[in-house]
Order: sequence, then C-alpha cells, then structure tokens
Amino acid sequence: MQGINKSFGAQKALRDLDLVDEDGEFFVLLGRTGAGKTTALRLIAGLETPDSEQVFLGDHDVGGWTAAERDVALVLQQYPLYPRLTVRGNLEFPLRSRIRKSSESEIVARVEKAAQTLQITYLMDRKVERLSGGEMQRVSIGRAIMREPSCS
Repeated sequence: MQGINKSFGAQKALRDLDLVDEDGEFFVLLGRTGAGKTTALRLIAGLETPDSEQVFLGDHDVGGWTAAERDVALVLQQYPLYPRLTVRGNLEFPLRSRIRKSSESEIVARVEKAAQTLQITYLMDRKVERLSGGEMQRVSIGRAIMREPSCS
C-alpha cells in the first residue's frame, strides 16, 4: 500500500498509509482503537475501496479486483465461526464449497494437519459455543488457512 487514504464521511480513517510486506514475512498491525488497523486490512482484502492511491498484491495493482479475486484471508477480532457447527465442521466448511471441489480424503488430511498445527485436535467434536476465546481464535485462524489463500 502506498499513500493510502480512506475516509468515512468527515472521519479520516487512514492518511497517507504506506505498508510493505515481503513474500513469506509475518507482520502484525498494532495501534489504539480507531487507529485504522481493520480499515487497512479491509482495503487489502478488497472489502473497502481507498479514496486515493493503489493497493498491490505482489506486482499486481488489485484496485479493480473483487474480494474473491484477491484471495485474501483475514482473521479479525470478531471470530467468523458458524455456531451450529463443530470445530471440525467449521474447519471443513471452506473446503466444501462448490468452487474448491476438494475430495473427502483431502478434506480429512488438511483438517487433521491444521488441527495438529493449532493444537486443537481435542476440540474437533465440540460446538463453537463451548469454546473459550483463545480456542475460538485458533479455530478462526484454522478456517483462514484451510482455504490456502494466496494472501493471509
């Protein structure tokens, strides 16, 4: 992101934001409430449009791309989990879309790997409503990585 500005009415959410993240890097946005962290992430994902300048993913100007075309996964403070599903069901959900067309064996293998990585194998049959905040966060991260987005 270079020189990004975003306003909501008279409220300036971002002013001349520059953000560069190299391939394979891990970064964290920190700041006080209202600093624009979520707005910056929503701009990258294509859920918001900047008032000025451009957003790049790799060498591509993605300003005209939809959120789906950007293939970005976000994990925000509000966990996007389906309360009626188990942890396993939530992890499987992104792989069961008609677009992804994952085989049952692939789904099982990927869910098992993610559960082991996130240390949540003991939670797999538990409903989301019975999880702690930290457990919900790990399941939410698992949901994001299950898609294997090009950007996460």
